[in-house]
Amino acid sequence: MEWSPNRRLQLWIVLSLSVLLLTTLAAALAGGIVVFFVAVTLWTLGGSGADLFTGDIRTVLVISVSGIILSALLWGERNAPDHAIAITGAQRVSEGEYPELRSTVRNIAHQVSVPVPTIYVAPTETPISLTTGFTARTSRLVVSEGLLDALEEPELRAVVAHEVAHVKNHDAAVMTSATQPVAAAERVTELLRGPTTGIKHGVVSRADYTDAVLSVGLTLVFPLWILSRLLSSSFARTREFAADRGAVAITGEPAALASALKTIDSSLDERPTTDFRRTSIAAFAIVEPDAVDPAGRLAGFTRFKRRLFSTHPPTRARIERLEADYERFSKAE
Repeated sequence: MEWSPNRRLQLWIVLSLSVLLLTTLAAALAGGIVVFFVAVTLWTLGGSGADLFTGDIRTVLVISVSGIILSALLWGERNAPDHAIAITGAQRVSEGEYPELRSTVRNIAHQVSVPVPTIYVAPTETPISLTTGFTARTSRLVVSEGLLDALEEPELRAVVAHEVAHVKNHDAAVMTSATQPVAAAERVTELLRGPTTGIKHGVVSRADYTDAVLSVGLTLVFPLWILSRLLSSSFARTREFAADRGAVAITGEPAALASALKTIDSSLDERPTTDFRRTSIAAFAIVEPDAVDPAGRLAGFTRFKRRLFSTHPPTRARIERLEADYERFSKAE
């Protein structure tokens, strides 16, 4: 039996999500075991006997601790959308502000029958756009002043359509769920690298003790960690291609989106390498703020690793697909 491309894609998505779920459970279980043995060690050093913990009690306690870790992880995600907006310093657009932007967002949202996202504008020259929120009704669209200045009206409309397509596809909720606990480990890594980007807006890192425990758990199931990281990145790239197709379906202007991607990509190359590149919002931006092009003996390996773990397809590949769409639109006319 020969399966269609859509059928194969659906099967791949199901398998990917299953592995990502398995990774979450394995990391939580490994973390629970670590916490349990640390607690038993401290209990024993305190002069109490370890013989109190029989085999059945140990199993129950490990499972209970693992459940608490998972619950704490899910509970901590409730503030993820607010934090994503806060680290950009974005402010909610009020009535009377940015009328053209508000009109564009409203018209596109109505066109695809989704609630109009709440609009925020970030005071940065870096051209970024992203959507966040776990449901379409609570979705929020963030664009930067740099993006508004850099794009022409058709390009901005195409970018907004791309973001609304993410809302339509529930991508923020799907990707947030799929990338746990890999995202927890990345928050810890980001914090250890130095001051986080949100500090300049008075926003501290979301990394906490739960993230630290999960990072230890992931280390103990390292092969699953790597596989999960690869799958979550590949899954994210698939969602970006889907949002590009959605934007073209909404606007009928693939050339406008291709032009916008070129403008954003070239502008990002001119920005400091620390500007939003090491933050959780990079995975949700329309173009991933990539690191500078590597140099030296390991440059080839670094590029290869970047391709594997990037959350966005290469901008060149996205533009090529859009140009092919443009040719089809032109022939149809």
